[in-house]
Amino acid sequence: MSFSFRLRYFLGLIPSAQKIDSVWAELLKMRDELHLIETSSEFARYNELKHLIQSNDFQAKKNDIINMSLIGSVENKLLNERTHLEHLKSVKDYFRFIQSPDFNRLNKIDGSSELARYFELKKIIESPDFIRRKKEAESLRYKDSTEFSKRHDLNTLQKSARIKHYYATLASDEYRLFLELEATEKGKLGDHTKKKDAKVKIYSKFLNSSAYKNLKTVEELGLPAKLEQLKQETNTKSFLDREAFLKKPARFETTSDYAPFNEFTRLSKSNEIIFYLKCTKSPLYTNYQQIVDSKELARLIELRSEVEDPEFKQRVAFLKNKKRYNLTPEHNTEKEFNKLENSKLINTYFQLKKRSELAFFDQWEIAMEENFTEHQLATKLWEPENYWGSKMAGFSFSQPNELQSYNGIKNIVIKNKVLSIVTKSEKSEGKVWDPAIGILSKKFEYSSGILNTGNSFRFKEGVIEAKVKFRANKAITSALSLTGNQPFPQIDVFRSGDNSVGLGIIDQPGQENVRKLVQIKGLNYNNFHIFRVEIFGNLVVWKINNYEVHREHTTKNMGELFINFIGSLHQPVNGEILPHHFEIDWVRCLRKK
Repeated sequence: MSFSFRLRYFLGLIPSAQKIDSVWAELLKMRDELHLIETSSEFARYNELKHLIQSNDFQAKKNDIINMSLIGSVENKLLNERTHLEHLKSVKDYFRFIQSPDFNRLNKIDGSSELARYFELKKIIESPDFIRRKKEAESLRYKDSTEFSKRHDLNTLQKSARIKHYYATLASDEYRLFLELEATEKGKLGDHTKKKDAKVKIYSKFLNSSAYKNLKTVEELGLPAKLEQLKQETNTKSFLDREAFLKKPARFETTSDYAPFNEFTRLSKSNEIIFYLKCTKSPLYTNYQQIVDSKELARLIELRSEVEDPEFKQRVAFLKNKKRYNLTPEHNTEKEFNKLENSKLINTYFQLKKRSELAFFDQWEIAMEENFTEHQLATKLWEPENYWGSKMAGFSFSQPNELQSYNGIKNIVIKNKVLSIVTKSEKSEGKVWDPAIGILSKKFEYSSGILNTGNSFRFKEGVIEAKVKFRANKAITSALSLTGNQPFPQIDVFRSGDNSVGLGIIDQPGQENVRKLVQIKGLNYNNFHIFRVEIFGNLVVWKINNYEVHREHTTKNMGELFINFIGSLHQPVNGEILPHHFEIDWVRCLRKK
């Protein structure tokens, strides 16, 4: 693989890091643009409208609107029902009557005090008691009355010869003498010796006279008492008033009933009352009374109100309009959807969705990406220490074969969005690991730097890649390695050597193990290169500028891996090649979703 790579690299068939960057930047640009579209309110509205328009309910409603017709509609039924009711003769006559001058005149009269008085009087004079009293008053005859009878009896008695004779006898001297003698002479009538007495003779003569007989007869008949009674009765005010009333020919006019009767008669001759009575007896008025409270008229009024309502008229106009769908909210919804569908935004979306490259993001996600855009090191991600040294001893230390101390952040520089691990020629103090003794303090002639993500970022499977540039010198090592739960085994993504880079897995520490790395030669170290490792299961694949250069299997599970960038010095160098800059443009980790 390394020979094939070198040949293709030499012939320019391997894409440059810049070109890969450009492709990645374009891919990210498309992804971000797609994401921006997919999270936009316009796209959300587009999908909302699309879902709505494609729904069965929407399409069914659209078809219903398009297939609508006034014929057979509820509105048409109501219009036909109204027309039918308006053409009924009784209804037409009703409206003809209420729209006539007669109806207005009738209503004015109907509310008048004159008509109210007329019906008040009519009720009185047509009452049985009033009719009876009037009939009695008009049918009375003086000759048939009790008064006439009493007056006649009185006159008859007063004119009677017997009565006259009776009163003449009472007033006569003979009767007066008779009364005087009766007390003294009455008992002598049976005495024959005294019959010849002059007083007895006078008494006896009067006793046997016709005058006396008449007197006794009149008294026995009670005629004087009757006459006195008649005189008294016929001389009372009530009798005389009644008698006078009975003797008058127009006697009804003298009664208290005549005034309302006369007023009623006058009102009955009023033009307004005559008109009212005539009008209310007409067929039109009879029809009016039958229709005014009828269910037909009530329904017609209800229908007129309904069909004259602006919303009803609008609905009828809508049903008549063959282009009615264009007036609906549904049409506006489709119009809005079509406008969105033909918009630049949605067209861009579909163009992007056709790009096969973007399918990458359907399977992969960026777990970590560092572009060094800040002027200072992001210490939340990067620790400028040896991870294992910091973990075991609390500080970084160098290996026995290293000539530099690790100087922390002092040897880390970020400029123009590129991080550099700088190896310098400078006196420094640090720590070194001595296998026989342990950690010792040591003075160094050189310093460098180291970065790790052991406390901030790890991954188990996926891709780790970095765009870097360095000089491949046998004395200075620039390396990117991955470490798991233990310092070893260690995956070297790349490790610079003498005009070469080594890559592979180091199972144990020691120079011999480093020499087992696959060596790639022929790179132009004036350029940036992208070193990439793909780890899935126990298979590890190395790529340079997206071209595979090596693959092998791990011998054991390394657990979650973290990143180490290292700059180290292994033999003395002259000052011409220092300071050495191990430049890192970016680092990223990809993993499958």
